[in-house]
Order: sequence, then structure tokens, then C-alpha cells
Amino acid sequence: MSRTSDLERSEKLLTQLGWTWASQRLAELIEQAVRQKLSLHAFLEQVADAEHEAREAHRVTGWLKRSGLPVGKTLENFDFTFAHGADRRKVELLATCEFATRHETVLVLGPSGVGKTHLAAGLAVRAIANGFSVWFVCADELIEMLRRDEQASASRIRQRRYFTAKILVIDELGFQALDRGDAHRLFRLINHRYERASTIITSNKSVRDWPAMLAGDEALATAILDRLLHHCHVLSIDGASYRLRHLESQLAQGQ
Repeated sequence: MSRTSDLERSEKLLTQLGWTWASQRLAELIEQAVRQKLSLHAFLEQVADAEHEAREAHRVTGWLKRSGLPVGKTLENFDFTFAHGADRRKVELLATCEFATRHETVLVLGPSGVGKTHLAAGLAVRAIANGFSVWFVCADELIEMLRRDEQASASRIRQRRYFTAKILVIDELGFQALDRGDAHRLFRLINHRYERASTIITSNKSVRDWPAMLAGDEALATAILDRLLHHCHVLSIDGASYRLRHLESQLAQGQ
């Protein structure tokens, strides 16, 4: 039997086993093994590693597409020199994703434009790489979805990503005050996820301003914060708006 026939048969067998990526790279892997004079065990390990790496890359790419995360915002390109108060050591600890394993909350607080969304998205990207499902949603969009789903069946709600995601990122909570109905809807979601899954929230409001944001209801705000802060990491960022600084730089260059 010719070498080509042997290769084609091996590729077919790998494909039948579901090792699609290894099958596509088999000829390359064989040539590499011959050059390096690998043992049979080392060659088989190399084939398995190739399949595993390709599957992981495929999984991460797929989850990133479905997550709703803004493109290009990673921890690697976050500007810690500009984001005053962003504790790099705390961020690096969060980047291990132990908070997600323990179903803890992360609050990223600070004024507009200082990098809250970027930091939250960067942590979420790292979480996807570590095997956690993520859904990123703006607070206003989430509230609208909760309104629409209020009369939905329990089975339908259980399929919603705000319900199923291991990490839910709620971006920009606080730009609009919530009425009592919306505040209660948010409470029910937070209460459901409490100690079951992790939630990352970015907000331009400090914790002491949350009662006013939540329909002025002190009791409801206390109930929400009690669940959020029980197992919580707080990242407080200060400084001028990064977007405004960028615009000022562009204007200065144009003069």
C-alpha cells in the first residue's frame, strides 16, 4: 500500500473519530515527527495536542462571538497608567478566574470614560479562555429584556443567557435611575444568581448612591447590595475620561 493511501486512510479514521483538526494537519505532523525522530508515544501525544489546541481555539472563538463582548478590549491592552486606582495586583488575581469558580461578584466603579467597560470585558475574555460562559449586556438592554420576560414561562426564562451564563457582565448600571418595577426585576435576577454564578457590574455610581438609583427604595437597595457585596471584589477607578483625553489629543494635533 502506498504512503499516500496510508495517509488518506489515517486521515479518514481520525475524521471518523471526530479529530477533524488533527486529520487536516496529519501530513505536517508526520513530517515533523520524522525530522525530530520522535518516538511513537511522542508522535501520538503531538497529534492529540494538535487536536486539543484547535478545539480550544474554536471554543474560545465561538464563545467570544456569542458573548456580546466589545471587540478588542483585553487585559493585555488595558492602560493601567491612565486608570488611576485600578489595582493591578487585584486585577491579576481576578484574571485567574477564581472569583468565577466561587460564584463571586465584581463591581467596577468610577466616572464615565475611565475604562470600566474595558476592564470588565478584559476579565470576561480571560474567563472565556478559562472555560466559563460569558454574556455581556448593557444595563438598559437587560432591563428591557427583563420587562419582556416577566410573563414568560419558567422554561423560557431558564434558557435566557442572563440566567444561564456562568459570568454575566452588566455594563453601565446607573446611567438611568430605575423605577420601582425595574428595580424589583433587577433584584430578582441578582437574587437568582447569588451564590450560583458570577456577575460583573460596571457603574458610574458609588455604592452609597445606589438607593437613589433604585427608585429611592432603601430597603430594596439594601437587599440587592447585601447579595452583591457578600462575596465581592470592588475595583474603583478614578481620573479624567480616556475618550476626552484622546479627543483633546486629536484636536491638539490638528491645530
